[in-house]
Amino acid sequence: MPGPPSEKPFEELAKASGPRASCTKRVEGAGSSEVFVLASPSSTLDDQRGQFASMATNAREELLAEGFAPSDIVSGWLHLAATPVWPWQEALASAWQMPSATPLPITPLLQAPAAPSCYCSLLVHAIHSRGPSRVWRGLTTQPAASTVLRAGARHLRLTSITPRSELAPGSSVAELAYDMLAQASHALTARGLTFKDVVRTWIFVRDIHRNYESVNQARNRFFGEQQIVRLPASTCIEGTLAGSGSPLAMDLYAVSGPEQIRVQAIPPGSMGEATAYGSSFARGSHVDEPGRSMVYLSGTASIDANGAVVSAGSVAGQLDCMLGNARGLLDQFGMDFGHVAGAIVYLKRPSDYGEFLRAASTHGLPAFAPTAVVVADICRPEWLCEIELCAAKAT
Repeated sequence: MPGPPSEKPFEELAKASGPRASCTKRVEGAGSSEVFVLASPSSTLDDQRGQFASMATNAREELLAEGFAPSDIVSGWLHLAATPVWPWQEALASAWQMPSATPLPITPLLQAPAAPSCYCSLLVHAIHSRGPSRVWRGLTTQPAASTVLRAGARHLRLTSITPRSELAPGSSVAELAYDMLAQASHALTARGLTFKDVVRTWIFVRDIHRNYESVNQARNRFFGEQQIVRLPASTCIEGTLAGSGSPLAMDLYAVSGPEQIRVQAIPPGSMGEATAYGSSFARGSHVDEPGRSMVYLSGTASIDANGAVVSAGSVAGQLDCMLGNARGLLDQFGMDFGHVAGAIVYLKRPSDYGEFLRAASTHGLPAFAPTAVVVADICRPEWLCEIELCAAKAT
């Protein structure tokens, strides 16, 4: 079994060893054991294929060390600097000793790791439910799905949802976004859930500065028609599915179950509601289960209560505000950065990686928290950074 997590700050670890090959956080409670693993290549001196193989091996070894297997993975994000020129799904399945046809709930994204010379990183979430139930995926790959039954509730994750490929070539981004949401709704219905059960979405947009407003329009229309009262948490970020021609893609997490499983939108804290400036998402979602409290923060940037960008042009100022906003949301539920199970940080510029490490250390984000740091444009051109995270606390 691995030793205790390092208490060293982000900056000290980075100086000592460069990007970490693996990082793990375990979460217990609510009738299950869960683990979040961030895996990177052991060496960035290898070529792309070598880095990918090393990353895949590190992920498997870290899971096995915690008593899990790749078959327990319910969701994951593969961040890539470029589309692989080899069949990455087969390579991953081979490294994980799984049949090559196994549907994997892994979203492959063209979002380069911010660490210098790093080609890829993988953030995965795996679950062991106590009792006879295990992760069930079904046979479909479009979208890939994973279901876990726990405490009488169904936890469903759908990945790599896209608009239908047969739509007219001249369809607008708003039309494509609406169709993507409709495809997600159909996939939910086919599994006995509805969009009202959605806890969180991730929306990936090509050329987000041009297309974000169109995505917002489609989401506002769709949620209005579906009469969505409790808005889900969400991240909407620059990103493209590797190997896909679609300009849009999305993942989601939904929960349906008995009354003792409570899902609520998180109050906005110091930022104000996103709906005030026309965006239909909550600042986060809180899932309260017997024995455990989980918080899913939406993409959180450097923003004030009026929706204005704070510290425009200063990455140090924006990182400070961003992390302060995130910490304030966690504080509402008696949590802090020590409760973070997994996080993704988006940087507009890879050159700001060192600034993030310093800010993370200053704000107390533990170095052992699995945190993928990638390069991606954010929905407003003025924003230089954004963070999303999942935090957990036993109750």
